[in-house]
Amino acid sequence: MSNKEQKDMKKSGKHQRVHKTLPSDDFKNSDAVNPADKPAVGTSGMGSHSSGSDMQEAREPVQKKMQDFKGDDGTGLLMEKRKQFEEDVNASFRSLNENLQSILKAQQNSRQELKSLYCERFGSVYHNWLVEMDRTRDQEEYFSFITQQQMKILQTAIEDHETKLKNAKDMCDTFLKVW
Repeated sequence: MSNKEQKDMKKSGKHQRVHKTLPSDDFKNSDAVNPADKPAVGTSGMGSHSSGSDMQEAREPVQKKMQDFKGDDGTGLLMEKRKQFEEDVNASFRSLNENLQSILKAQQNSRQELKSLYCERFGSVYHNWLVEMDRTRDQEEYFSFITQQQMKILQTAIEDHETKLKNAKDMCDTFLKVW
């Protein structure tokens, strides 16, 4: 970009579209960065080969293990590992079973404590409620009996009153006829 274009850009308040350090297609710009000129990772200080003796030393323990393994057909090792695995699984199951048993006992104890607490608190309340219900039934029967007695008395009083009214009416009629 020429100086004139840069001044015009500054006056207009716009920024350049392309940053100066980015590679450019502009062949005229000699300051353009070419990625091929600067490699991303330097490899000059790194050794790309290890010595043959180092590799040989690293292979020796592996070769010994391979020879030991080849000497044995592997079934003994597999059986030993299988037996160890079975023992580990059985130990895990025993441990889980013990944990479950302890949890079950703790829950049973908790339920027993709650039951005893419930019986202690609500047993007496329930007993008192039953006593109150019996007393209420007795009172209901008593009040029913009293009500029946009062109805009989009232019925008798009504009959007596009707008889007296009839007698008074008859006397009144007789008195009016005489007059």
